[in-house]
Amino acid sequence: MSGETPLQVLARTGAAASEPSRMRSIERFPYYTSFPFSWYRACTSADLAPGAVKPLRYLNRDLVVWRGEDGAPHVMDAYCPHLGAHLGFGGRVAGCEIVCPFHWWQFDGEGRNTKIPYLETRNSSARIPAYPTVERNGFVFFWYHPRGEAPLWEIPIVAEHGDPGWTPYHEAKWRVRAPWQELAENGPDFVHLRTVHGAVRVPELEAYEVDGWLARLRARVTFDTPRGPRPGRIDTDSWGAGFGVARFTGIIDALFVAVNTPIDFETTEVSFHYSIRKLGDSAEDLERTKRVGEALIRDLEKQEAEDIVIFDHKIHVPHPKLSGVEAPIVKFRAWAKQFYVDGDPRGTNA
Repeated sequence: MSGETPLQVLARTGAAASEPSRMRSIERFPYYTSFPFSWYRACTSADLAPGAVKPLRYLNRDLVVWRGEDGAPHVMDAYCPHLGAHLGFGGRVAGCEIVCPFHWWQFDGEGRNTKIPYLETRNSSARIPAYPTVERNGFVFFWYHPRGEAPLWEIPIVAEHGDPGWTPYHEAKWRVRAPWQELAENGPDFVHLRTVHGAVRVPELEAYEVDGWLARLRARVTFDTPRGPRPGRIDTDSWGAGFGVARFTGIIDALFVAVNTPIDFETTEVSFHYSIRKLGDSAEDLERTKRVGEALIRDLEKQEAEDIVIFDHKIHVPHPKLSGVEAPIVKFRAWAKQFYVDGDPRGTNA
């Protein structure tokens, strides 16, 4: 098919967003009755200065993220157990603790009450649920498990982040009306690159492997450029539902960090962060890096907008009639299934 497809026109004009599906998430995705356990992004490191307190709305609950004066970030439920004030609105940091705006009760990073200022005492039974929190690769992550189990894996260090040979992150963010699993299923589905995005050449899948909480995808790709075809690669690693890294080589080396956090059962926040390997240190090299990198990022963002037209309106087919080349989707679904656990009374889509 030459020219834009009808779907690409919908993505470019935004027309699809004006007609969202009237079906609820539980109708479209019947398996999605609990959030998958994972590390999830709370914010970027740059968005959380020392002493900052910010309200969040993720996982169908109100949260607060704050950074102590020692630099350590913390994520916890938003409401004070004393009389229910929201810590994200008027709460403040005192040293390495957070202070409720209502009566100034003070809590440490584990959510324990440490001080009631007008009584010079504390209440050992007053506790705010807190989430294991780490700062890595330019993000603040918090661990969610519906049964409160400790983290089952660590967020890996991305070597390119902070390397002076790579550009700072370029962030693109969307709200998508579909869960992580539907989005991530696109990874091993290379056919859609032609039918949705108009790619002339479909990547060649070398391997799709799963190892516990980690999934690896390895593929060869040929990029069409003004100077003719160029061989390249796309290598993707995903740790659970909240964090994935793709590395592109060929035209230019590029890093693509994907972090997804459920807002509620209807909506997922999808955040992509792109970094490009600099082609050199000269002004000419940096300008060329900027030009080529921006072209690649524009194309990837255009593809995401096209994908969202599908995600915002699709349903889950539990027993899809797949062709032979789509067998990795079955493997992906078997891997994804392990992250769902019943048992969170606040996480319900019934």
